[in-house]
Amino acid sequence: MFSGLSKFGFAVTVASSALVLVSGPVSNAAPAIDTAVVAPAPVTAPSPPPNKQLALKTLDQVVKGNFVAVSARFDESIRQEGNPAVLANAWKLYQDQLGFGRYQSHGEPRQVVSGDRTVVDISLRMAEQPGDFRVAFDGKGRIEGLWFLKKGVPVP
Repeated sequence: MFSGLSKFGFAVTVASSALVLVSGPVSNAAPAIDTAVVAPAPVTAPSPPPNKQLALKTLDQVVKGNFVAVSARFDESIRQEGNPAVLANAWKLYQDQLGFGRYQSHGEPRQVVSGDRTVVDISLRMAEQPGDFRVAFDGKGRIEGLWFLKKGVPVP
């Protein structure tokens, strides 16, 4: 049902700055300066659409080895075939025996609607060669397919 699975490490860095305003009287005497620090409005990264968020979360759980959490979101069609042990073995095989190497990082998720499901691809930067993580969701957000792929495999 699925060729493999993938994982991800997700970090968001938000930079902020402060504006310092100085005011007070100007004179020949030692200046009396009042200072105020005004922080800009919080900077937040826009949230990806729900299926993209679920795909990122799924990848993160795979990378961290939390295969039980991932398989708990499988729909009935892959639950028997895709138990936590199968998922763990597929991830190990992808990294160790298929020549991709250890997970390094990932790209932005790309979402495609294919029939009655939503497919999200996330490019993977692996130690030896690039790959793709693909996850398909049903209309309720359950995982109905999960793959670790060579780079560039088209969505069916």
